[in-house]
Amino acid sequence: MSEKEKTLEERERALEARERELKEREKKMDAFSRQIHRKKMEWYEHVNLSVGQMNVIVRVVYVLLAIVFLLIVLEAAGIFKL
Repeated sequence: MSEKEKTLEERERALEARERELKEREKKMDAFSRQIHRKKMEWYEHVNLSVGQMNVIVRVVYVLLAIVFLLIVLEAAGIFKL
């Protein structure tokens, strides 16, 4: 076997190992995603809103939190003062 063939075989083995790792990680993430979705649906059952309405509320809250975070960072940097 030439050096080129050896390096190709090594790369191939490394790729196969990486693929196995990615498949295992994907399985774990699928289980995690299902748990989060289940928890989210439990929250939606307690509130008399549709899923779409609840998603809008969650997005608005995230935007407001991002604005507060941005203002804190800008004030700490001395760019923005209240």
